[in-house]
Amino acid sequence: MDNPLIESAKRLQLHVEIMTGRTGVSITGIPICDMTEKHIKIVGKLVSEFCVAVLPNQHLKPEEHIAFFKRFGPLMTTPGFDCHPEWPEIQLAKKRGGRGEILSGPFHTDTCFVAKPPSYSSLNAAKVPKHGGDTVFLNQYLAYESLSDVMKGWLKGLKFKHVVYGIDRPEEVPDPVWHPAVRTNPVTRRKSLYITMPMRCVEASGMSREEGNALISFLYEHSQKLHTMYRHRWSPGDLLMWDNRCSLHAAVADHEAQTRILHRLMCQGEVPSED
Repeated sequence: MDNPLIESAKRLQLHVEIMTGRTGVSITGIPICDMTEKHIKIVGKLVSEFCVAVLPNQHLKPEEHIAFFKRFGPLMTTPGFDCHPEWPEIQLAKKRGGRGEILSGPFHTDTCFVAKPPSYSSLNAAKVPKHGGDTVFLNQYLAYESLSDVMKGWLKGLKFKHVVYGIDRPEEVPDPVWHPAVRTNPVTRRKSLYITMPMRCVEASGMSREEGNALISFLYEHSQKLHTMYRHRWSPGDLLMWDNRCSLHAAVADHEAQTRILHRLMCQGEVPSED
C-alpha cells in the first residue's frame, strides 16, 4: 500500500525513497533553495515519520545551511559546546583519530539535558572520509511499539532524570531535568521511547538508583535492534536531518586518521510530553 505522506510529496515533485524497512528516507527532486513552505512542511513530516532523512548533493555554504534549517523552527545550540568561529549557530562534529583508533560514540539524542531539547537536528557534510565515519540511527517509535503491554504500563507516567555528560564546559549547562520515559511526537502523534545513553539518563522517578539503572539499561539495549536501524554512509554534499524526539544516533569512528567534519544545526523543540 502506498504511503499517503510519500504520495503527497510526489504531488509536490519530491522523490522519496525509503532507505530501510521503517527508518530513513532519501528526498530529492527539488533543490532546497527552491523549496516552498509546502515543501518544508512535507519534509518535516517525512523526517518525523521516518526519523531521519538525507537530502543528497546539496553542497551548501554555511549561510545556505542556516537559511534552510531555520525554516523548521528557531535555532539553538548545545550549552558548553564550541561553535563555528564565523557562524555561531553552527556547532562542529569533528573527528580525526589516530592510526588504529576506534572510539565510536554511544547512541544518544541531542542535548536532552535542557528543559526544551531540540526537535530537529541537521548535519551538513563539510569534509567526509573516503571510507568509514558512518552515522547510525535508531527508530524509537519501533522501540516503544515492540515493548510488552505490561512494560508500557510500567512506563506510563514515569520520568527519567537527564544530566550533562561529555560537554567541554559543563558549568554552562543548567541543572538536571526530568523528562517522560515515553513522549508523543507533536507532528506524528505517535509515541516513542525517550531515553539516551546511561551516562546522561541516570535515574527513574519513584525508583531506587539501582532499580532505575536496571530499567534504563534494559530499555537502552532494547532500542538497539537491527530492524530499527538506518546506517548512513556519508558522501560529499549530503545534508542529513533527523527528529530527536523519536530517534537515537551514534557516530562510527572507524575512519582512523581521515578527517570528518560535519556542520550541525538544531531547532528549538518543546517541553517533552507523554500525551
